[in-house]
Amino acid sequence: QQRTVDKYLDLSRGLITRPNPPAVVVWPETALPFYPTRNPLYHALPRLASAGNLYLLTGSPWFVVEDAEKRIVNFYNAALLIPPDGAEPALYFKSHLVPFGEYVPLKKLLFFLAPLVEAVGDFSPGKVEKPLQAENGRLGVLICFESIFPEITRKWVQSGANVLVNLTNDAWYGRSSAPVHSMAMSVLRAVESRRSLVRAANTGISGFVDPLGRVLISSPIFVDWAESMPVKLVEEMSFYSRYGYLFGAVNGVLTSLILGACLFRRREEQ
Repeated sequence: QQRTVDKYLDLSRGLITRPNPPAVVVWPETALPFYPTRNPLYHALPRLASAGNLYLLTGSPWFVVEDAEKRIVNFYNAALLIPPDGAEPALYFKSHLVPFGEYVPLKKLLFFLAPLVEAVGDFSPGKVEKPLQAENGRLGVLICFESIFPEITRKWVQSGANVLVNLTNDAWYGRSSAPVHSMAMSVLRAVESRRSLVRAANTGISGFVDPLGRVLISSPIFVDWAESMPVKLVEEMSFYSRYGYLFGAVNGVLTSLILGACLFRRREEQ
């Protein structure tokens, strides 16, 4: 845990000592391999945010005690936005969990699978609500494979997000094609929503994508990497963000009507 936090701190310090330091620093999903409220290693993060006058967004596990007497505790895969003024971090809890990875679907009915899924997490889903505010930036956070679901991005944009941030842990993909595929899906989210996207992956591919889907900078995999650049904050909503899948549905109806008209005309000519 100490080595992990120290590595991210060192990479971040290298960014904030540049002539044009970033206003927001992004760490990957589960960059903190512990519960922040229970580990003194967390205290270095607010100090970094204060020293650099920046916001620090990081992934971390989180828990909320719902009922202490009944010992009801909900666990979350969280994103924390730590402000420079020392205030409490803003939180987003991952809303679309990985089945048989972060939870067991229909757990009560599939009780017989317990011996096979002992290592599966028992996370609760969160909700897409207000974006995380970092001065002019309103961050729509996509944790891990949430970046493959366009409807989550659409919810963020509709709630006011003017930039997207994807935090992910791609370590278990190894040196396969999966990190490339995962990055490609993130690019699609930028295109359809017309939002800049910043991606932080613990083993890569990390990078910056503009609202037209152009990858401006990206990292190799399994290489220590930290980079910064300005990103465009877009307020206008794309057609998809406003109307969702209406464009495809209308095209489908029009195609059916045209094909029907062609078939009807052909029968009349016969």
